[in-house]
Amino acid sequence: MKKRGAALLLALVVMLGFIPPTHAAAVPRQKLAAITFDDGPGPYTDGLLDELAKRGVVVTFFMQGRNAERYSAVVKKAYEAGHQIASHTYDHPMLTGLSDTAIQNQLTATANVLNRATGGNHSYMVRPPYGSTDTRVLSALHAPAILWSVDTRDWESRNADAVCRRIVNDTKDGSIVLLHDIHATTIPGALRGIDALLDQGYELVTVSELLRRRGFDAIPGVKYYRIPGSTTLPEISQPSILPADTAGGRFITLSADAGTTIYYTIDGTTPTSHSAVYTRPFPLDEAATVKTFAARTLNGGRSRVSTLTLDVSRAKAPVITVDGCQAVISASGEVHYTLDGTAPTAYSERYTAPVPLPAGVMVRAIATRPGYRDSQTVSLLRSHRGNLFSDVPPTEWYYHDVDEVVSQKLMTTEGHAFFPERAATRREVAVTLYHLAGTPNTFGICSIPDVTDADPAYAAILWAVDQHILTGFSDGAIRPDASVTREQLATMLFRMQGAVPVGGSSQMRLNSFEDCGSIQDYAWNAMGWAVSKGVLQGVSDTKLGPGVTVTRAQLASIALRIQAL
Repeated sequence: MKKRGAALLLALVVMLGFIPPTHAAAVPRQKLAAITFDDGPGPYTDGLLDELAKRGVVVTFFMQGRNAERYSAVVKKAYEAGHQIASHTYDHPMLTGLSDTAIQNQLTATANVLNRATGGNHSYMVRPPYGSTDTRVLSALHAPAILWSVDTRDWESRNADAVCRRIVNDTKDGSIVLLHDIHATTIPGALRGIDALLDQGYELVTVSELLRRRGFDAIPGVKYYRIPGSTTLPEISQPSILPADTAGGRFITLSADAGTTIYYTIDGTTPTSHSAVYTRPFPLDEAATVKTFAARTLNGGRSRVSTLTLDVSRAKAPVITVDGCQAVISASGEVHYTLDGTAPTAYSERYTAPVPLPAGVMVRAIATRPGYRDSQTVSLLRSHRGNLFSDVPPTEWYYHDVDEVVSQKLMTTEGHAFFPERAATRREVAVTLYHLAGTPNTFGICSIPDVTDADPAYAAILWAVDQHILTGFSDGAIRPDASVTREQLATMLFRMQGAVPVGGSSQMRLNSFEDCGSIQDYAWNAMGWAVSKGVLQGVSDTKLGPGVTVTRAQLASIALRIQAL
């Protein structure tokens, strides 16, 4: 339908001064544009939707109510594909020639048609026919008036090349591009123009997203021609799909941007506005394909769809307990186990009765169940000192040291897990050294900003700070959960021992490591002392690794070396 040329002149003005900015974190500048189609839907709109889907592009359709009634299935298809549905009145009258009541009748009739087709209840942006408005009409709309800054004049040329050329030549950042999906020649020209804009780095969005991403609200009675901006807010992120095998089976967690609603399916179909709404992690043990999108608004404010195909869930892992010198294993389904350190399979020894478990032998077990994958492997060892470990194999170099420090209560397990390869923290070092010192009494009030008396390590940290073994950072914080490097640990031990710098052959030994130059000045004396006393050894024959993080297993061995001094 022909548009007034006078309206194009008004496109020189962008009425952003009336729009209160919203607040959100900006992302690097992105060229945005909104492609819009008027007067449909028509006989070519369904094919246009298929082509837009191939490109992953969403647009805004300003629909006439009378055409939406004829093509209600196309309206729904466009809506569920994430395009924005908007009003172009019921039968395209010149609004300046209508009364306020007649204007409202046009918009209400169109909204009712669109709501029936989409299955929703939305407020619709309006494009006044011919772009014709005045102050009275704008007030009567009770909705934003969306005009355009790029007029392809496709209704006039009926030429695909001309349509494409105007899109490519006239589109700028923030442009709103006017097209009509009721003309056969418009569709190929529009698609070629869209491809060219994508190649130029444009992100094509709905009108509502163009406004939001530029940090503005759409205000009723305000005309919008183009939405440029110096910053661009992030797009709506695709939801993440995170499966997790737990003791109670596999659960699926979905997450997306704050302020969005997540819709999902588990049968491989594309989610719609009527799909399940995510509220909390849900169980899903069978094989399935999860599809999900996030929406700020279902009408033109949706993310792309995320997809994850899942195999069948694992069987629930068995539970191992020790009764005297026997391992007792319980599970749903069959249990298979090994005692030689190898990983169990469905062909390993089947569990039928408690298994003799000598000291220093680790039992490893899985559960098998028809229709499920084999469970995760669980392990348990009864150590030579009577400790139970789920992750300290007797063949590892640290086995005896870990067994010793746990027996002495210098270090502890979480359940039966010691986490030998996990980085040791400043809290764990303070606790270990505190126990090495005999858990002396501590006095005073802790003024450390990130440690309270509710912390189980409170006494140990307070003692370590009082003894200047553990020192704060520039902000006074201790950062008890921070990991510890070898040179930091050497410094703490040096202070605890009240040691004095060593020289001579010990310093020569320190200099023999090719990475000694990376030792920080504050740690030089401590590292020399630690190497001379055998507290620290090289990470290799030629490297000392002063900046290497200390593991819990290494802390256990070093604690015993300090104890032996």
